[in-house]
Amino acid sequence: MDRWLLVFSGGTLFAFTHSDIKFWLIVSTIALLLLAIAYTRMGAGPKKAKRRSIARLLMALFCGILWANANLYWQNIRAIPASFLNSDVKLNIEVDEISRSYPYHVRITGRVKTLSDNALPIWKQSRVRLNWYRANLKQAPKAGETWQLVARLKEATDYRNHGSFRYRQYLLRNNIHAIGSIKEGVKLDSDISLRQKVFDWIQQSDLNEPGILAALTIGERSLLSRQTRESWQKTGLAHSLAISGLHLGMVAASAVFFFRLCFRCLPVGLKTRELINSRFWSLVLAAFAVTGYAVLAGFPVSTVRALAMFLVVLLHLTLSLKLRPLSLLLRVTVAVLVVDVFALQDPGFWLSITAVAALFLASWRWQKARGKLSAIKSLWSVQWLLLVVMAPLSFLLFGGFSLLAPLVNLLVLPVISFWLLPLALAGTVAVLLDLSFASTLWQLAELPIVHLNPFIGFLAKQPVTWLQLDAWPVSREARFGGLFALILVLLVPLKNTWQRTVLLLCLPLSVLVLLNQRDGKLRLHVLDVGQSQAIVLERNGRAMLVDTGIEFNSGFSVAESVIEPFLNYHGLVPELAFISHGDIDHNGGRAFLSRRYPNLQWQGEGSNKPCLAGDTGHWNDLQWRVLWPSREYQGSTALSKNNRSCVLRVQFRSFTVLLPGDIEMPAEKMLLERLRSPAEIESDVMLVPHHGSKTSTSWPLLQAVDADIYLISYGRHRGYRFPHRYTLERLARKNRPWLGTMKSGQLTIVSDGSTWSLELPFENR
Repeated sequence: MDRWLLVFSGGTLFAFTHSDIKFWLIVSTIALLLLAIAYTRMGAGPKKAKRRSIARLLMALFCGILWANANLYWQNIRAIPASFLNSDVKLNIEVDEISRSYPYHVRITGRVKTLSDNALPIWKQSRVRLNWYRANLKQAPKAGETWQLVARLKEATDYRNHGSFRYRQYLLRNNIHAIGSIKEGVKLDSDISLRQKVFDWIQQSDLNEPGILAALTIGERSLLSRQTRESWQKTGLAHSLAISGLHLGMVAASAVFFFRLCFRCLPVGLKTRELINSRFWSLVLAAFAVTGYAVLAGFPVSTVRALAMFLVVLLHLTLSLKLRPLSLLLRVTVAVLVVDVFALQDPGFWLSITAVAALFLASWRWQKARGKLSAIKSLWSVQWLLLVVMAPLSFLLFGGFSLLAPLVNLLVLPVISFWLLPLALAGTVAVLLDLSFASTLWQLAELPIVHLNPFIGFLAKQPVTWLQLDAWPVSREARFGGLFALILVLLVPLKNTWQRTVLLLCLPLSVLVLLNQRDGKLRLHVLDVGQSQAIVLERNGRAMLVDTGIEFNSGFSVAESVIEPFLNYHGLVPELAFISHGDIDHNGGRAFLSRRYPNLQWQGEGSNKPCLAGDTGHWNDLQWRVLWPSREYQGSTALSKNNRSCVLRVQFRSFTVLLPGDIEMPAEKMLLERLRSPAEIESDVMLVPHHGSKTSTSWPLLQAVDADIYLISYGRHRGYRFPHRYTLERLARKNRPWLGTMKSGQLTIVSDGSTWSLELPFENR
């Protein structure tokens, strides 16, 4: 059976390597039918056993392909039709998540039941995420209610850069097929869900830590403060704020205990007790209890995954099946893929599987502790093993890992498991039964955490607590290589302590030095930041920034979500930053980056070193020169803010790049007039000014620069629609290629100082 499950998993993996869903649906269906017919005609003789085995494996393979492609096809047919996007449409939605409040808007997620007065069948009801701005919002919708809305829908877009958060993929992973904004709405149904009822009660109760209680009882994390999130992550406790296998296990154990306690108190005779299989029925009750817990949490992705894994384990316990740890791990994994085939795209899936595999490794590799405090010793060993095994994944997902996680988990998890969670769930049950003492139970539940949270916050602030590997100025390959070498040293079964010590000192450091070799080339990265601009020049692990992208009123910042993750991804330390001008789409991330990198030197708009034509400087063997604005226009208002943009020319040996900000044709004309020779502005690569607007990139500028390639930083925008067709027509006359971030994602030019090449890491993705 294990072989069939492995082959089935391989089939699901194969489905994500192609894009022709309908073709493979047809092929896998036909193949399964032919294999089934062939299998029935093979007979039962021992000579044909090998053929039958191969046929079963092939059927398992095509079952995996069919299942994954069927899910992909179902996801596609639930998408909002393109004809309803980018225009106002009337729809009825059933709110299925608790609405989240922000300073300027409320975010609502729900299932579309009616689209433009057309009722949708349940299998085509897609989910949407909408913003309702407070200017026209009278009452925030609640989970369970049905609303009739007039909204403008659109497809979500990703910022496609190294290290960037893939927002569109995240939405699809949560079955959300469109986003948008609400113009007006009317409530049709006032019935709220059980989750909303518990959430409202938590908000109304006088609690010190409502966010932690909401996260543990109904899986709602919106009440968690940013400080709590960061401190619990840095101390290795973030996993306890999501409803996972640990919480389901505690609920199951409580259900078993409750059943056996009631069974002992039943007034029945001995014969009746012998007829009833108390072990079987207690496990059945545990299965219902954990399923109810998942229902109350709203079936988020992480809980569905944990529930599938836990029910498989409960099934094996109920049927008294004994398996090797690896076989059980395989069955658990396949169960998750059957329930949620897209779990492979979820980092939490790999965290869960790695954690379970580490626990199995502990039971196989290490002998059980004996003597006094044996349970604590075993838990201590397991915590350190989890730290070592999961450190690479933690680094990949969060940029580092907590060195104090074993100690903090050993101290805090028992409090959560045996005090906070039982009392919190008891309070939740009291709310569902409309009992008035629910708030009292919650207040009792949070007592230890109220006293522990300051201690957790104190530990989180200590430098030794969180090892921020992505902030190290070393290459990504070197960081991963050194980390895996360290794990290898700790897991290799060496008998002599001195051998392990020598390896511990030599192997990780050697791998780190060996892989941290920079090639000395200049890399110009034009980041995909939508309708804004952010550029990173990289050489030998050091970085220079030109513009910092946009920051929105909602608090979303390109600097925080794109620039910093990009720098961390490549192990870069920014040393110098230019701001071309003060528009929010170029200067929005300056405040964040100033806090994040206090030693970063600023030049240009808003700094004590404003751009002035003729200014020159050197950085990391690069020469930069400011070509515009001239002194008479630098501080005046005779020209617009765009026309006073800093025009920067960067040279690395014989390779040159022109970065002209948002200058328009008046400034372009004056810039060209004040040049002493065309060589001052000639460049190999040119960033098209003002995102390709029709008022920029004049023909005289294109002739003077005479670049080999033109790059445009732009995104989707209803008002601007950049790049303008007039600009593209002028670029076409030059008969040189141009590329834009909206279609290609991150654009990277690599140069050794004499030649250059183009890299498109996200082309067609």
